[in-house]
Amino acid sequence: MARRTGEENRRNILAVATRLFYTRGIRAVGMDAVIKECGVGNATVYRQFPTKDALATAYVEGRADAWFERMREAAGEHEDPRDKLIAVFEVLATDCAGSSYRGCPMLNTSTEFPEGQHPAHLAAVAHKQQVRDWFCSLAADAGAGDPARLAEELLIILNGAYATAAVLDGGTYGKRAVELAARIIAEACPAA
Repeated sequence: MARRTGEENRRNILAVATRLFYTRGIRAVGMDAVIKECGVGNATVYRQFPTKDALATAYVEGRADAWFERMREAAGEHEDPRDKLIAVFEVLATDCAGSSYRGCPMLNTSTEFPEGQHPAHLAAVAHKQQVRDWFCSLAADAGAGDPARLAEELLIILNGAYATAAVLDGGTYGKRAVELAARIIAEACPAA
């Protein structure tokens, strides 16, 4: 078997940690479980991620980057900025209806690490701020009278749907989020 490069090891470790952290929770998964699942030695894992906090933070940042990539791709399929915003909620609805859906990784992380200075908590907060700012930019492009307010309201719908879908029927609450977002977008951004 060929030896992996440092980058290949890093990706493997992060992929395993992502799966374990998302399905079980960050605090519930020890580094020993990550090491065992990765099939590499302690030194290899700790060379890439010196602490569990570093691994947890990389997990959150990776999930945040993946979220933005998927959402920007979905939004990019539309010309109308209002449709771009709605596209985000359509992806959310699909995600929430999935059988492996376990909630928003950012909200889960914030709950697991409520300490304001924990690096994983800070990464989760930064992501939510970036989402709000992106929504604000799209809302301004869509002609919203108060883009900041619309962005905040959409963030409430997004987070509410993610949280509710994790404990109740994800398919239903994902659909409701699309409907509610479409309604407030139409109210805030009248057609030209």
